Amino acid sequence: MRNCTSLFRLRLDNNHLTGNISEVFGVYPNLNYIDLSYNQLFGEVSQNWGKCLQLTSLTISRNKISGRLPPELGNSTQLQKLDLSSNLLVGQIPREMGRLGSLLTLNLNDNQLSGTVPEEMGLFSQLQHLDLSMNNLRGSVPKQLGSCKNLIYLNLSKNRFGGSIPIEIGNLSSLQMLLDLSGNLFTGEIPSQIGSLDMLTNLNLSHNNLSGHIPSSFVDLLSLITIDVSYNGLEGHVPDNQAFRNATIEAFIHNKGLCGNASGDA
Repeated sequence: MRNCTSLFRLRLDNNHLTGNISEVFGVYPNLNYIDLSYNQLFGEVSQNWGKCLQLTSLTISRNKISGRLPPELGNSTQLQKLDLSSNLLVGQIPREMGRLGSLLTLNLNDNQLSGTVPEEMGLFSQLQHLDLSMNNLRGSVPKQLGSCKNLIYLNLSKNRFGGSIPIEIGNLSSLQMLLDLSGNLFTGEIPSQIGSLDMLTNLNLSHNNLSGHIPSSFVDLLSLITIDVSYNGLEGHVPDNQAFRNATIEAFIHNKGLCGNASGDA
C-alpha cells in the first residue's frame, strides 16, 4: 500500500488483519479518512502520519500498536478525530498535540501512557469528547482543560492523577454525557464549581481520597441522572437532588459518614 499515493479514504475495520503497521503504510498526501480498528495490527505509530496533512479522521483502536506517540502527529492540523484506544502505547502525551486545534474527538483510553497531561491540551477549543481513562497518567489535571468549553464528555478515570480537582472543571458548561474522575488519587474537597454544570447527566467521583462535604451547589445539578461518590472520605448531608434520591447505597458506601434523604445513605 506504500505506493497508493492517491489514496483518499480507507476503511478496513473489523477484520482479522495482521502485520506491522509501521512497514505497511507510507505517506499519503491526499488521505482524508482511515479506520483500521478491531484488527491485529502491531508495530508503532509512524511519524509519517504527521505528513498526511489532509487527514481528518484517524482510528486505529483495538489493535496491538505499541511504542510512543510521535510528536509529528501534531502536524496533522486538520484532524477532527483521533482514536488510538485499546492498544499498548507507552510514554507521555506529546505537547505538540496541542496544535490539533480542529480536534472534536480524542480517545487514548486503555493504553499504558504515563507522565503528566500537557497544558497544551487546553488549546483544544473545539474538542467535544476526551477519554484518557485506563492509563498510568499522574500528577495534577492541568487547569487549562477548563478552557475546552465545548467538551460534552470527559473521562479521566483509572489513572494516578492526584492533588485537588481543579476548580476550572466548573467552566466546562457544555459537559453533558459524562464527567468521570473515578479511580484516581484526588484529595481535598469537591469543588463547588462542579455544581454549575447544569447539563451534566452522569458524574463519577468514586475511589479517590476526597474529603469534606458534598457541595450544596450540587442541588442545582437538575439534569443529573447518575452519581457515584463511593470510596472516599466524605461526610455530612447528601444534597436533596433527584439523582441523589434515586441513587443506590453502592453510590455512597465507604465514606466517613454521609446522611440525608438519599436512598443510599451511608
